[in-house]
Amino acid sequence: MKGIKPEGMLKKFLILSGASLAGFVIFVLLHNLISALLSQLLKKEIEEPVFFILASLVCPMGIIVGVIGSMVQLLKERNKF
Repeated sequence: MKGIKPEGMLKKFLILSGASLAGFVIFVLLHNLISALLSQLLKKEIEEPVFFILASLVCPMGIIVGVIGSMVQLLKERNKF
């Protein structure tokens, strides 16, 4: 059985979904690591907001757009035949 190779917009939406999911994990780790490092270096409790915002707002939006776009593209392809 041959696998289906995504092309065009479907491929772009799938890449967006995967990259957003990977970005979420990376940004959560970076947020925690940088907050801990700054707290240790400056001897104060410091919260690092940039990676937190990326992980909590930007990445989930990317995942939602990628999943919905992928579903729309799959339905378009399915109705073509």
